[in-house]
Amino acid sequence: MSHLFNGGSMADFLNKILSLGDKIEVLSGDEEIEEGSYIYASDNFVVWSDDDGHINTSNLDNVTVRKI
Repeated sequence: MSHLFNGGSMADFLNKILSLGDKIEVLSGDEEIEEGSYIYASDNFVVWSDDDGHINTSNLDNVTVRKI
């Protein structure tokens, strides 16, 4: 799967395909953690806000991020 990122990281890939405020779904396995808004990704984390306005960080090794 690393060939999808052209030598970059998952965080770099997310920053290319998502923009600030995009609606996303954060999943752990097949279970939805929550929906929210994309802020940015760095190192191995994604930063996003939930619908209550709380800022969250999720380790990209443990979650899937999907644009909705």
